[in-house]
Amino acid sequence: MHFVWASLIKQGQMGAILPSQRFLVAKMIAPIPESYDGQILELGAGNGSLTVRLAQERPRARILACEINPTLANANRLNLSGTGLNTRVEVISDSAENLLSEMAGRNAKNVDYIVSGVPIGNFGRKRTMALIDLISGNLRPGGMYIQYQHFLADHRKIKAKFASMQTIPVLLNFPPAFVYYAKK
Repeated sequence: MHFVWASLIKQGQMGAILPSQRFLVAKMIAPIPESYDGQILELGAGNGSLTVRLAQERPRARILACEINPTLANANRLNLSGTGLNTRVEVISDSAENLLSEMAGRNAKNVDYIVSGVPIGNFGRKRTMALIDLISGNLRPGGMYIQYQHFLADHRKIKAKFASMQTIPVLLNFPPAFVYYAKK
């Protein structure tokens, strides 16, 4: 219910009116090896539907989940605590831009995977391109940016910044979605 309420009040921050369903979550985490033991950055983590499953199915990974809405970030923390997965997952309440800028500013170690539910389709071109630049700058060479959207409007913007990109439709999600696998 937190998610639906947040989507009604903060429409510009939300990409959907419902959390991601299992079909979309499965496509989002599919490229990440089950044995992966590095850090995964999740942007737009919402109430944690993807965060929890990512932590369950990638048990050796450390996850930094970022959610701008403090109510949803708290719900995510509670969901993780309820499953006992909160020891490998840190949830922060901040914007993706702030987190990525801070990581770049302190020369943090770049990551192999950035998984995003940030609704870049709700942003203007300038803000979208700035965010895509920050994402690219925080990925290691060969790293992957995984983004979902409910329409293909930003396909070219992402493709222009990454060496290769694949688009996967997820028709069983409500509403249907597309997942971009963009490799640096």
